[in-house]
Amino acid sequence: LHSLQATLGCELQGDSTRGSWRLGYNGQDQDFLTFYSQTLTWTLATPSAQRIKKLWETQDPRADLVETFLHVTCPAQLWRYLASWRGLQENTDPPSVTVTRSKNLLG
Repeated sequence: LHSLQATLGCELQGDSTRGSWRLGYNGQDQDFLTFYSQTLTWTLATPSAQRIKKLWETQDPRADLVETFLHVTCPAQLWRYLASWRGLQENTDPPSVTVTRSKNLLG
């Protein structure tokens, strides 16, 4: 049994964004294969990733679709999250607590 873990992420830095797609294999600490959206290239962490790198460079996933996700979709979702988070932080009302007590009907 083998496992493949994927992490897609983007960073907002002023008006620019950066994104990456990291793949892990069998729970190893290091990334097996990483896609950098700035250069549209895959970087190998181990020689065993070479076969997958060649396959993905010539077939799926298409680098332009991954790049669109990392530079358009992901930043847009992150901006929406940040906007809603800021809205939550603007609420300065202290939390209120209500305690009720009722007598047990059995005693």
